[in-house]
Amino acid sequence: MDIEPTVPIGVDIALAAMVVAWAILTVTAVVSVLRADHDRWGGKFWWSALVVALPILGALAWFAFGARRREPVR
Repeated sequence: MDIEPTVPIGVDIALAAMVVAWAILTVTAVVSVLRADHDRWGGKFWWSALVVALPILGALAWFAFGARRREPVR
């Protein structure tokens, strides 16, 4: 008697890859927020809260709008 899986192995692999990518993106964004310099009080808190509450959108918003580029030291 052969038991067929309900979900093909390719779908399992794709979902696992997406979860790993999501985790890496979220952790990278939180670390980037915590290492950034913010002028206003609570900036790190609110950016971190956004990244944790909305992992994909929050991380993309941080990298698009919140992360400031540091100028090279001369």
